[in-house]
Amino acid sequence: MENNGFRDLRLFYTKTGSAKYISHLDVMRAFQRAFRRSKIPVWYTEGFHPHLYLTFALPLSLGYESLSESVDFRVTGEISDDDLSSRLAEALPPGFRVMSVAPPEMEPSAIKYAVYDVSFKVPQAGRDAVAAAWRECFGAQQVNVHKRTKHGEKTVDIKPSIVLTDIKEDGGLYSVEMKLAAGTEFNVNPSLVFEAFEKSSGLTTAEHTVIRKAVLIENGENFR
Repeated sequence: MENNGFRDLRLFYTKTGSAKYISHLDVMRAFQRAFRRSKIPVWYTEGFHPHLYLTFALPLSLGYESLSESVDFRVTGEISDDDLSSRLAEALPPGFRVMSVAPPEMEPSAIKYAVYDVSFKVPQAGRDAVAAAWRECFGAQQVNVHKRTKHGEKTVDIKPSIVLTDIKEDGGLYSVEMKLAAGTEFNVNPSLVFEAFEKSSGLTTAEHTVIRKAVLIENGENFR
């Protein structure tokens, strides 16, 4: 999109490995430094305190990996998308991988779901007991958790906002795919699913691995 001398772009990237321990604030700083080092002609806000324009559609929780991250920015000079991608890839820290760059097609407000691959352990129970407790918890008519909102903490039923595959076990490691409500209106973090299970079962989960593999709009298409 051309507007007032700049071009809007959306970068898709992955955040894996040790990068999962980088907070969202530090991710923003990492991109700011990468843009400066790569000498990409990016647009800065105007006024007394100009700063690099960056917008992250769905910030990732600390400790999570992702195969589907995005950040919006603007360029003011002539540079190809391929050149921009290669320059930025060289300047970003380990754990970040540039996937593609293109003009944004959708507003971030269109995001409705995020899909996660999750694995964890339950040290104090066997496979059958864990599977039965999991199915009892999420087969119930309501799945209530305490959730922080703009108006404080309240009890919320997340059952209508989650879709879980059946739980699987391999060598003491349990895995589940979670499709959870996401976006500006209502967001369910995988940690709330663990909270609900632990409260319902009295069991404790450990050694969590969470990978966000897709961000979707209402009709199930990938956010672009």
